[in-house]
Amino acid sequence: MKSGAWKSLFLIASLIVSAPTYAQNKKWGSGIDFTQRAANREKSRWSLTDWLAMKDRNRMMDMWLSVNAPSPFEVSLGGAYQSYKTQNAGDESSSQSFSSYAADFAAYAQFIGVGAEYQSSADEGLNDIAGMLNIRLLGNSIQNTSVTLHIGQRTRQIEGQENLVQNFGQASVQVYLTKYFGLDGRIRYYQPQSETALGEVKTNAAELGLFIDFKALRIFGTLYQEDQSSKTSEPAEPVKLERSGIKSGLKIFF
Repeated sequence: MKSGAWKSLFLIASLIVSAPTYAQNKKWGSGIDFTQRAANREKSRWSLTDWLAMKDRNRMMDMWLSVNAPSPFEVSLGGAYQSYKTQNAGDESSSQSFSSYAADFAAYAQFIGVGAEYQSSADEGLNDIAGMLNIRLLGNSIQNTSVTLHIGQRTRQIEGQENLVQNFGQASVQVYLTKYFGLDGRIRYYQPQSETALGEVKTNAAELGLFIDFKALRIFGTLYQEDQSSKTSEPAEPVKLERSGIKSGLKIFF
């Protein structure tokens, strides 16, 4: 074979061997690195396999959230002992001491709830039963800082007298000063109501207390006062009765 032919074969072999290396390390004459662009497209490539993997991952996340997300339904049960006194306004000699037991219940579905209260005082000869609708304006749970409005009705059963039925409106506030300790209070206004023995009755009440939470258990103490004014006839002066005392007890949350 002539030397010219050998030189041609050698040149072709050299081009074949060096072409891949040249393509990997050199840009084309336009200055565009086509291999790098292909690698970038590969990173953003979407495939059916990726979609199926993402679907499985989202399903697992939904299952985790369904198990660990807080329930929209909340319930609380409470019981308390009350020590209080009654007296005619401005007349300390009329003061009398009593005690009573109380229980309350509340259930919420997100920010809407219902509640019930019961108080029994055998010493004074009366029982109170109340039901209410609760609307939470601020706060996401019954164990968080919150502002709540209430509307309801209380029936006071007085021994030897006609039952006193009163509609009421209430605003209550709960403030956590730390994660486990806080203040709460409420103001309740009763709609005036006429009753045979007492006449026209006007009532309002207020409470202010402290509480400590131990997970789902709460220990609380509350100062409360209820002012009741009754007027049997137009010329007569209204009789004002004050009830004030201390309420302490336990509450459990579900």
